[in-house]
Amino acid sequence: MVVVACGATAGEEHCNPTALPTAEPQAVPGILNDLVGRHDPEAAAWLDDALATPPLPGTPEFMRLLAVAGRKLSASAQQGWPPSRIARAAILAASVHAAGVEAPARLATAFRRSDTAERVAILQSMMLLPDPARFVDLAADACRSSVQPVFEAIACDNRFPATHFAEPVFNQMVLKAVFTGAPLARVAGLPQRATAGLRRMAADFRDERRSSGWPVPPDLDFLLDLGKST
Repeated sequence: MVVVACGATAGEEHCNPTALPTAEPQAVPGILNDLVGRHDPEAAAWLDDALATPPLPGTPEFMRLLAVAGRKLSASAQQGWPPSRIARAAILAASVHAAGVEAPARLATAFRRSDTAERVAILQSMMLLPDPARFVDLAADACRSSVQPVFEAIACDNRFPATHFAEPVFNQMVLKAVFTGAPLARVAGLPQRATAGLRRMAADFRDERRSSGWPVPPDLDFLLDLGKST
């Protein structure tokens, strides 16, 4: 089961589709397209045609669809996911489902060929994909990105790391978030994943900053305080 649907009340059209109820993987593209249709029925009709025979991830047609979705739909929203990201998530979910066992390698190829906005969409959509644990290597690699929006796409407002990352990978992601200024309050599942090992790493980092005369990021204290309550 995959978490996908948003509420139908006004103002919820562009929420985070990974945050509410569940559906079977094959139903995900259609549900996401319904969300697009609330914003732009014409674009939803185009997307419905594209989803009928989804191209495999990484192919030229797949990359073209991701690019067209970005042009056809707004890339901004007052809150939650913009329509273009929802459309791209629908394309990703349908194409990954069609790829079957080849999906991890093909999605990695698509990620390499994508621009920043498309990479953000891929990472934010991972929990919507069939058997998302298959993509843990790609997600972990994204944590090494020096492009802040790409790093924040996996580290912030995304349940994938807390659900699928091993402890060392999760801990390194959290410390990088502190170092780069990504707010720890946006790291999904951090209270449940905060361990004694992570607290030791945070304390060592804080002590190193103090001994060097460098400012201590406020989120280090947040992390250590969080540990006291777990």
